[in-house]
Amino acid sequence: MLEKDGDKIPIRIYNREFVIEGGNWDPLYISALAKHVDEQMNRIANTSNIVDTSRVAVLAALNIADELFRLRESKDTSGQEISKRSEELIELLDQALKR
Repeated sequence: MLEKDGDKIPIRIYNREFVIEGGNWDPLYISALAKHVDEQMNRIANTSNIVDTSRVAVLAALNIADELFRLRESKDTSGQEISKRSEELIELLDQALKR
């Protein structure tokens, strides 16, 4: 399943086979992405009464988008905190050097 056939990578999501074509994709990376989507869809299907594949896919997409937005927000907050702490340390160093 992970072998690259030219520019084609076969994957399986929610009991369906797909082939990713084009690009210079890393088969292991694509497989990991497919596994994540598959896990999200199966979790939704197993914890709800939703049987429509399209609805399960949309909810999985929303969950994955939520993960992405939260990670971006966390990264931005961390970056701001690092900048603030760096400025504080520079100020402390400046004060120490002036003594």
